[in-house]
Order: sequence, then C-alpha cells, then structure tokens
Amino acid sequence: MKQLIMTGAMLALVVTAASQSGLAEDVPAWQLALQNQLLAEKQCNLNYLTNVKVQELGAITSVEARAHCVNGQAYDVRSLSGTNKFDIRECGITIC
Repeated sequence: MKQLIMTGAMLALVVTAASQSGLAEDVPAWQLALQNQLLAEKQCNLNYLTNVKVQELGAITSVEARAHCVNGQAYDVRSLSGTNKFDIRECGITIC
C-alpha cells in the first residue's frame, strides 16, 4: 500500500513538472529572468505585463514593459544592456 501511494505521488510530480516545463517553453527567457528578479528584489509575484516593447538591436535584445504584481504593485522595467538584468522602478501614481 505504501509503495502504491509513493508511486502515485511520483506520477503526480512528473505530470506537474511536464506541464510546467511545457508552459515555460512558451515564455521568453527575458520574461523568466524578470519574474525571478521581481520576486527576489521587490517580493512581487508577476501577474502580467503591459506596454511590452521588445526590440532586436543586432545581437542585443532591448526590453521595456510595465510589470503588474499579484498584490497590485506596478513597476516600469527595462533592460537595455543586452543582459537579463533589469532596471526596476516603482510606477508612480501620477504616471500609471
């Protein structure tokens, strides 16, 4: 019985991991990096992005967007250096 429960739990983990990896493939690498940086620096669980501008400048990808967190916070984010490190600025009341 215990082995059957363990097998079921392992199967559930495999199915969950497979479904999440399928979703992660659809998300650009810069967005995953932004999501991780927002969580680490601002305790922001990314809900969605607006005003997204992605431009290819040769081998460099420039990204600008407004990040909206689950708790209602909003940040203007940009990465102009070609890295996945973002400049994150709190969105002021007068400009949101």
